[in-house]
Amino acid sequence: MSYALIFLLTLLGCRPEGPDSSGPTDSNAEFAYADVFAQRPDTTEGLVNTSFMLEEVLEYGMLDEACAAYETNPSNRRLKLMCGKWMFFYEGFSTQGIPKKLVDWMGRNFPDELGPGFNKLGLVFDPYLSTPEQPLYLGLGEGAELNFSATSALTCASCHFGQMPDGRYAVGYPNLEYEYGTHILSMFLGAMSIVPGFNEAEHHPDAIALVRPVLDRFESDFGLEMSLMWDLLPVLMDWIGNMPSLSYENEGNYATWLPGTMDFAMTPLPLEDDVHTVSRILPLWGIPTREEEADYGMESAMLAWTGSAQSLGQFLEGVVVVGGGPADEWGPEELSPLQEYLESLDAPAPLASGDVESVERGRILFGTAGCQDCHAGPRGGGLEVFEFDEIGTDPTLARWGDGDGDGEICCGVEGELTGGVKAPRLSGLYALSRFLHNGSLESLEQLLCVDERPESEKPPYANTGHLYGCELGVDEKKDLLAFLESI
Repeated sequence: MSYALIFLLTLLGCRPEGPDSSGPTDSNAEFAYADVFAQRPDTTEGLVNTSFMLEEVLEYGMLDEACAAYETNPSNRRLKLMCGKWMFFYEGFSTQGIPKKLVDWMGRNFPDELGPGFNKLGLVFDPYLSTPEQPLYLGLGEGAELNFSATSALTCASCHFGQMPDGRYAVGYPNLEYEYGTHILSMFLGAMSIVPGFNEAEHHPDAIALVRPVLDRFESDFGLEMSLMWDLLPVLMDWIGNMPSLSYENEGNYATWLPGTMDFAMTPLPLEDDVHTVSRILPLWGIPTREEEADYGMESAMLAWTGSAQSLGQFLEGVVVVGGGPADEWGPEELSPLQEYLESLDAPAPLASGDVESVERGRILFGTAGCQDCHAGPRGGGLEVFEFDEIGTDPTLARWGDGDGDGEICCGVEGELTGGVKAPRLSGLYALSRFLHNGSLESLEQLLCVDERPESEKPPYANTGHLYGCELGVDEKKDLLAFLESI
């Protein structure tokens, strides 16, 4: 059948049989051939969310006063978005953080091991708050005080801002270079190592090996240890006496996480669901609007990998709860600027695209080969949550939030336990370097079996399942890749 005829049938709503259309099908079939990647109207009010210039993305330092300006002029939508953008980078929601003095001290004293301001762990310098003496990274906000000591808490920007492979900085980009496990372990074990009685043998060997450069530096530089003790001992003793316990097992779990992946329901975060799951950081681009949810017949926005968060507002309130923040102080009104700002984000267009004819053949193939049966929603997201048995990917995530198996979501988080996995939005795929929900694949080529998948069947890192597209021919895969890298 010619591509022209296939394209015509597609427009008429007819679905010719593709090479393999036996995968999960979506109940909202009437949307199966909508242009789910159609460009949305620009609602950014002129804010710059993608640029080769970091200062431009940060609005040349104009974010600091944005929320105060918005309070005096609440009808100005641009000021509201500016306030939301400041919140994205700097609002810690008074969640439970790590002593600020420790974060700052570690950030300036391990340039070779961790990088100035932890930049070797994938984090991005703050050009406005950093100084030569004190490097800081974007993604730090004010946390809750710890017995009158200031703390630093992670903000949205820690995980959802970074430099894409093409060199541009982008808001909403999933920071797949962020080594979260190393970041946390280096501060925990580094600080603990100066306490009398610290014994490496009592800690997980994988965690010790991961932060060995930091521990060796302490052991070889007595002056460094004295500096930490002199400057921070009161704070450290207070923190160590009150910090959440990090079990031997969880130390080992932290040490195994690939960059851009984590279990965000595990100590030292306040939320602990008693099950080890691994999730790849998702982009914040193209979150469905309420109008799109209605147009596509979606029951909810299905945010997070399990689709548990039914709306962006619920998701943001959950972020406060997960971090142990004062949920009663962060309702819909307080979160509104951040929510509206996030709703304005769309994936930046790729700087280059493949052969036009190949891209168009791939676009048609995306429908006829069955890809759009699952990715039939806005920006190629799904319209339902699929069971792991259908997709074949690592099922450990099915237990997220329900470690005891009682069917009730734990830890004060609102949402729905789905026990499944959603089809993620696909816009901006060209900029991603991890695939499947646990990040166990490193390229679209591995996902489509163009390149061999590395063998991994150990939960929660197994890269089994989602073999859709692997049955296509070589030329068809090239066309499909050209299309996927163009959206």
